[in-house]
Amino acid sequence: MLNAFSKLSLTEQALTVSATASGLLLIGAHLFERVGGFPPCVLCLDQREAHWTALGAAIAGLVIARVLKSKLGAAAAVGAVALIYAVSAGLAFYHTGVEYLFWPGPAICSGGITESINLDAIGSALTQKADAVSCADAPWRMFGVSMAGYNLLASAGLFALTLFAAIAENRRARITRGSSNIQNQPS
Repeated sequence: MLNAFSKLSLTEQALTVSATASGLLLIGAHLFERVGGFPPCVLCLDQREAHWTALGAAIAGLVIARVLKSKLGAAAAVGAVALIYAVSAGLAFYHTGVEYLFWPGPAICSGGITESINLDAIGSALTQKADAVSCADAPWRMFGVSMAGYNLLASAGLFALTLFAAIAENRRARITRGSSNIQNQPS
């Protein structure tokens, strides 16, 4: 398996690692929720959306590279995945800051309504905070780092990998294009 991986281009390797990592992060998040009993907050769900998007874009990039044989399309996909991981890292950074009380989270993250709502009180209920898990409470930490903190580290690392692959592919394409232009010029 490693032999097959080493035969892939840098762009394809970065897309493969991205798809695998995002898939594993999503599996872990769902296991924490379903098996561990840790319901996600709104910011946790936003971070999952970023990884679902990165997973889809990485798979699309691999299809473009392997099936359609388009290096340019794969390079564009790895660049798009890099941007998605930049957003994911930003979301995780924001969420980590909320957990450490560096800044407030969105109003929907601050807890919920404790009483039931009837039709007569619906107008006043619309002005109250929604019933949601608090984003400021990290229900699980390992070595003092929460799930959002680990997502920040993973997303930042994946951003660096995919950005490096996108830049390297861009440089390779420019060098290839430049050398073919020199060869095609009349003497």
